[in-house]
This record gives sequence, C-alpha cells and structure tokens, in this order.
Amino acid sequence: MLEALRSFLSGWVAKLLLVLLIGSFALWGVSGSILGGTDTTTVARVGETGVSVREYLTAYNNSMNQLQQTAGRRLTRDEGKVFGVESQTLNSVISLATLDEFVREENISLSDKTLARLIADNTAFQDSTGKFNRDTFRRAVGNAQMRESDFIISQNKAATRSQLSRAFMTGKLMPDVFNNALSAYTSEERKFAYLTITTALSGEPKAPDESELKTYFEANKKNYKAPEYRKLVILAVQPKDLADEKAISEEDVRSDYQDRLASYSKPEERRVQQIVFKSSDAAQTAIKSLTEGALFETILSEQKLKISDADLGLMSKKQMPKAIQDAAFSLVLNTPSEIIKGPFGPTLIRITEINEAKVTSLEEVKDDIRKDLALRNAANEIVTMQEKIEDMRAGGANIAEIAIKLGIKSRLVEAIDRTARTPKGAIINDLPASKKLIAQAFTTAVGDQQSPIDVGEAGYVWVDVEKITPTRDKNFDEVADKVKADWLKKERANLITKKADELKTRLLKGATLEAIATELKTEAAQTGYLKRSTEDGNFKREANLAGFAGDAKHIAIVAGAKDDEKLLITVAEIKRPESQVVKIPEREAKIANEGAAEDLMTQLIRNLQAGYKITQNPTLINQALTQGY
Repeated sequence: MLEALRSFLSGWVAKLLLVLLIGSFALWGVSGSILGGTDTTTVARVGETGVSVREYLTAYNNSMNQLQQTAGRRLTRDEGKVFGVESQTLNSVISLATLDEFVREENISLSDKTLARLIADNTAFQDSTGKFNRDTFRRAVGNAQMRESDFIISQNKAATRSQLSRAFMTGKLMPDVFNNALSAYTSEERKFAYLTITTALSGEPKAPDESELKTYFEANKKNYKAPEYRKLVILAVQPKDLADEKAISEEDVRSDYQDRLASYSKPEERRVQQIVFKSSDAAQTAIKSLTEGALFETILSEQKLKISDADLGLMSKKQMPKAIQDAAFSLVLNTPSEIIKGPFGPTLIRITEINEAKVTSLEEVKDDIRKDLALRNAANEIVTMQEKIEDMRAGGANIAEIAIKLGIKSRLVEAIDRTARTPKGAIINDLPASKKLIAQAFTTAVGDQQSPIDVGEAGYVWVDVEKITPTRDKNFDEVADKVKADWLKKERANLITKKADELKTRLLKGATLEAIATELKTEAAQTGYLKRSTEDGNFKREANLAGFAGDAKHIAIVAGAKDDEKLLITVAEIKRPESQVVKIPEREAKIANEGAAEDLMTQLIRNLQAGYKITQNPTLINQALTQGY
C-alpha cells in the first residue's frame, strides 16, 4: 500500500504539473519537420480541440529520449512500439486536449495582466539584468517558426491547464482517520525468523546426460544466439594523439616555467599551537610559570586543553590570523612566545614544526611542462583537423584512407557487439567515448557516414562500419558447457524450491522452524525489528514485504540475497503503536493527498471523455513518425 502511495507521484499529478511544458513544446521542440510553423492538421481531436502533429511529435520524442537514456542506446521506432511509446503518447496528448476542451467550453482563461506577468517571468525572455526583453522574446518565438499571437495563445492554454490541475491539489483531501490508519500501518514493526535453504539442504541434482542437455538446448535455443557483431574502423582526433613534444623548444619550456613560477613555489609553513586565555591575569600567570620552568604542556593542562585543541596545523604566513603572523614566523622551534594580543584574547603560541619554503626546479618539471605544452598546442589544432577530415569524408574518403593521408593512427576493431564484447567474451574497455561510439556504430550501415562524436575538450571520434555479422543461432557443440551450467542452475533452483515447499507444508501442519532447523543440523536466523520495505543483512526488501503480507501466523517463501537460495519465513513478533491515533509524518500525508488529487483528476478526464467526441488519425500519426522521428 505504501509503495502504491509513493508511486502516485509518477502519475497524472506529476504530468499535469508539467502541463506548462506542452504549451512551450512548439517553442522549444521540433522545428516544423512535417508542417512548419503554421500547422493546422491534427493527429487527434477532442470535441473542437485538436492535437497538432507538432505537439504529438514533441511529446513522442521526449518519451523516446527518456527511454533511450535508460537503455543507453538509440532505439528504433519498432523498439519504441514494444514499450508502448506511441500509444502512451497518444493517450497523454488526448488527455491534455480533453482538459483544453473543458477549459474552452467553460470559458476559463487568464487575464491579460496575469498572462503578461507569466511571460515576463520566463527567464528565457529576460536579459542579463533579469528583466523582460522584448527583442529576446521575438527572436525566440521567431526561431520556433511561430507567430507571436500563436505563442501567447499556447501559453494561455498551458497556464489554464496548470491552474485546473492545481485546483485538485489545493487543500486537505484525505481525512484524519485515513491518515491515522496509514500512519499506524507504516509504523508497525515485525521480527522474522527464517531458514536459508540452499543446495546444502536440498541436495545436488543428478548429472545430466547429453540427450537431456540437447533437449534443454532446443527448448531454450533463443538464449544461445550469437549477438550481432560489427567490424569497425575508429579514428580519434584528440590532443594526446596530435601532441608533438619534439616540437616544443627548450626556450618554450623555460618561458612557461617562468610564467607559472608561482605554481611551482611552496612558501614556508609552520605548525602553530596556541593557548587563548580568558584574561590578562591568567596569561601573565602562565608566563610566570614558564619562566619558572613549567612546560607548555603544563599550561595546556591547567587550561583544561589537549594538544589537539591547541594545534592549528601547518600553515603558511598568509594562512594564519594576522595577529600572530609576525610572532609565529620569528619564533625558534619549540620556544613559547610572549603574550600576543590575539583575535580572541591574550594568546600564547609556540612552533613545533617548520617546513622550509621550496621552489621546484625547472629540471624537475621540464618533462611535464613539455608534455603539457604539446597537449595545449594540439588542442588548438583539433578544430582545424576536424574540418580537414570532414572535407575529406565529403570527398568520399573513408576513415582508414584519411588516417594514412594525414599520418595519424586509426584503430581496427575486428568484431564487437552492443555490450563492447568480442566473440571470445572479452570486454573492449578502452574505446574513446565508448557508449556513444557503440550506439552510433550499431545504427550505421556499411559505407554510411555519420557525424563525428564530440567528446568535448578531448576532441572528436569518427567510426566507419566495415562489416556486419548478423545474429545467428549457435549449435549445441559451441555452447555445450554453458548449456550444462544453465541446466544445473535450473535443476538446483527446482530442488531448492521443492525443499522450501516441503518445509512450508510441515510448518503449516504445526512443526516449528526451530525444530526443523535442529533436524536439518542448521540454524534459523532472526531479524531485528523491521518496518515495511526495510532490510536486515541477508533479509532483503522483498523478503520483508513477503513477511508483512499476512498475519502473525503468516509463512512465506521468497528468493534469498543470492541466486541459489530461498528463504522460508515466519513471523516471530509484531509490535504495533501503543496509541490508537498515530500522527502521520508530513511527507506521507503529502503523498496521500497527491494520490487523492491524481484519482480525482483521472476521474474528471474519464468523465469528460465520455461526453466528448474523440477522433484519431492513425495515418497522419504514422506519416509523422516515419518522416519526423
């Protein structure tokens, strides 16, 4: 239940809070890939309110981008379909259009003054002083291929939608009795006793013969496919590839050293210990004790201080408080000072460690300087080199040819799959911009040219696909060892599950977990007090949720922390709040309230849609996605 409440925020409330973005989709989204800036054709219509191609494409592309970030690679339209992106996007924009139609029918709108304030407060239209700049506004609207009047209308629609959604979230929607019940529910604690069942208790499966393995292989052949491999030629133009240390003269090195001499100089540092006294009398008493032979440590003890309390650490003169700088840098090692007028009162200091000032010599750093200068010079050449390579590619040259002509090294990767593995299973972990490079390589046909991958200050990377080895079914002999390992893993899991079911049946008939553990010559473990969705060592969250799924006599079987184990769980103890009324935490109350607001908004949309005529244009949607994605 609590998990359901927490998931509310990912539903309609969160979407509707982003409604203002829909109004600005046309401003920041797709630049008229289908219909330009004057599109009146709709992919769907709710009553008299239409959903433009632009709105649908922008929402679709946003969903695909989020999905691709999760997947770590570019996805095809068909792959997006598998995840329901097209249908979910259509449902989403139709729901928003439903609200727009309701707003239109009810003649809900913002005043010109309020709308003007919203636009003026948009930082995208403000100058460096934070004030609205009309020229900036006009340029932004023009770049989006929109008329100013159309943009203002879209902002009005988005703002009224947002107002409508906020109306459902205003005030306290859930009664105290619900919040109290929810709090009591979340405050309950339980201890669990459990038995970890592994092959040590269930036994090992009998070794399979070849016919069993082949039968298993045929039934699971899809798991043993060879992945698609691609042969790549990679050209990385990075400062480290272009750096020429031999071109750096001794004079260049010496000049750079002098320019940055301060960075090679380390000032003298001294470790200061200080005692701050409450009064001048106390300070003078301490000085008298020192002249009579007392130690600095004795004075510390009398002031109820430890060495660590007095130690200010190693500091240069500039790092010290001004009041003690001169005294600290004139003292002899381990000799207390006179009383100083410190920032916090009468102060006594001593120096216990001195690190002399040091200047790193040119001889010590000249190799590093030469390398750094070479890299800096190479970085300046990157853009020129990138333009030169692009010109050669435009002329039909491939990466391997370009590398030879320019005298730089390209890299040949004979075979790599989408996970950066070779056919032997080794991971190629030293590719430049590896994630982007592989994603591009697996969306490029043989002979096609893609834009270079920009890796920031590190330069550019190009990739050519020379050969594609498609996925194929492996034969049994190629994967016999893996098939056997998988078969054994499955059979072990079956035996463990069978043993767990057997022991659960005995518990249901009255046996105790402790007695069973003793019989099996093992021990039953017990957790501490746990609330829902928490963990305790080997007792993971899933086990906890299973343990809370019933009453005090509840028994459950759940997967353990490792693949080859199951947990047999019983409830050892339940502790509930003593008070009948337990105040719900503010955060949980907010989640519950937002969940109720989501339900109300969903019901409103469903009821409105029941009364509106809704049409869709699947042909136009397909055309838009084919040409615009």
